[in-house]
Amino acid sequence: MMFAECSLVMLGVNAVLFFSELLERTPPRKLICVGLLLAITGLALLAWHRAEAWMYLGVSLTSAGTGLVLPVIAYVAAGAERDRLGVTMGGLAAASSVGQIVGSAVGGWLFGVAAQHSYGWLTAPLVAILALVLLRPALWARQPSP
Repeated sequence: MMFAECSLVMLGVNAVLFFSELLERTPPRKLICVGLLLAITGLALLAWHRAEAWMYLGVSLTSAGTGLVLPVIAYVAAGAERDRLGVTMGGLAAASSVGQIVGSAVGGWLFGVAAQHSYGWLTAPLVAILALVLLRPALWARQPSP
């Protein structure tokens, strides 16, 4: 049930992004910050609340956050210069694959170490990325052309 919920929320967020002008009107940096805050909030809810309703809300917020951040990053990468677009998109695909591999391995190991008591530690990498996005605005200064 949670997998279906996660998928539907992510598809809904993706639909809002691509069927509205949100990507063109809002700076990518702001969208990424909002997405990270949603994901952090969802994971925090999963860490501190054990009731089923809170669990579904936590999963929804986490999937909405990641469903917002990942397409925005791809959108920004697609705005690369024409002669570098293939390299940029290939690098994005490679980074995504490596991230999934390393993230799954480290996440699984940490979940075992934490004895499955809390999801709270999962917010740490998201908080670090959020801090980087907020503290380094020059990385996100250029808006891709539609």
